[in-house]
Amino acid sequence: MTTREIRQAGHVPTAPEMLGWIEHVVERGIRRPGYSADDWTVGWAENFFHELGLDDVHLEPVPLPRWEPRSWLLEVWPVDAPDEMIQPTCFPLPHSAPAPGGLVTEVVAMGDGGLSGAIALETVTLSSFRQTTARDMAMRAYDPDGEFDTLTQTLPFGRQMQNVMEPAVDAGAAGFIGIVDAPWETCDYYVPYDAVARPIPGVWISRSDGLRLREMLARGRVVGRIDVDSVREDVVTHNVVGSLSGASEDWIVVGCHHDAPWTSAVEDASGMALVIAQAVYWSRVPARMRPHNMLFLLTSGHMAHGAGTAAFIAAHKDLLDRIVLEVHLEHPARECIGEDGRLVPTDPPEVRWWFTSRNDRLIDAVESAIRDEDLRRSLIMPPDVFGPHPTTDGGFFHVEGVPLVNFLTAPMYLFDLQDTLDKVHVASLEPVTRAAIRIIASTQGISAADMRAGVK
Repeated sequence: MTTREIRQAGHVPTAPEMLGWIEHVVERGIRRPGYSADDWTVGWAENFFHELGLDDVHLEPVPLPRWEPRSWLLEVWPVDAPDEMIQPTCFPLPHSAPAPGGLVTEVVAMGDGGLSGAIALETVTLSSFRQTTARDMAMRAYDPDGEFDTLTQTLPFGRQMQNVMEPAVDAGAAGFIGIVDAPWETCDYYVPYDAVARPIPGVWISRSDGLRLREMLARGRVVGRIDVDSVREDVVTHNVVGSLSGASEDWIVVGCHHDAPWTSAVEDASGMALVIAQAVYWSRVPARMRPHNMLFLLTSGHMAHGAGTAAFIAAHKDLLDRIVLEVHLEHPARECIGEDGRLVPTDPPEVRWWFTSRNDRLIDAVESAIRDEDLRRSLIMPPDVFGPHPTTDGGFFHVEGVPLVNFLTAPMYLFDLQDTLDKVHVASLEPVTRAAIRIIASTQGISAADMRAGVK
């Protein structure tokens, strides 16, 4: 299926339509797992699937911990000059322990002495990643402008990844202050997002406030007070599932998650729009044009270590051997730069990663779709290039042996409050949708067993 044929058919939703869906979801509010805005999004997506005429539209339960911070405060002052107290703006680390009434103790920088009973101070610097390195790790690349020769990307993680508090906990610290060292001023950083309960309270502060605190420490001993009121409770959230019959008894699964750290336009309202666009397109074509049965999946609990994807796989073990391909579509983002403490969107897209199983025919199909749609700044990566568990939720399918194509970008603001509508790379919405259609169409006549046999 060529791009021209796809366009002539007129079944691909337009970028304004997709942006409208994103706006509709974003305006509901913060979509953390178990929050009311996320519950609303589940109902909206379920109704959308029904209106498209998908088959067997239903919700599947996903139990997980819901965490909600209600109030938070940080105060720090020199031991010998309490009148010089400052109150840096802060945000609690997700699922860290509450500190009702406040934890008051000495602040000690990591590496500067004993941490037992103290509040540990640590800087978490977002990592930089040269695209020459990424290109060397990739199986294929599409970079006709040669940007990868000089481009460096700031990732949304520091070197600690999710384990930002663990060294402090292991050293006996009673609390934690993390400085977000990012190209813009922020403390609204939703990391870690594995929903693991940490035994001590912790807060994030910005780079400039971190500098003030370190200058205070350089002059002498400092006391801090962390006061966090938060609740953590077990709840049941839901995956949204719908299907369409196709030309074979095997399956294509198209998915992403619906929850988010904030109102989060990119992470992952934009991914939802890409999945829904696939559902719209394939619902408009005759069943004989669908290469296989199709299942559309919007999962809960990405911000709880992929709980929804893990729950779906656990509940559908009998389906896995019949999946020809799992196509995961996540967050087409605009590249941003830091400027005077602000995040400023630019025109280019963030680097596009296509995590693809090591199957030559599948890799060829992905590369062909990328080139045909002129999706520059694209890298076709092995799913496990960054570790034994592949990046993001598509990796759960990969470790089960399901062939995978997982599209995503990793903008530095992915877990930040600054993930707003202006960060969506609207120009990517239609061509990424068409590319996914082409990749899916390329599986015509290939069985799940054939696809797996070709994986190296």
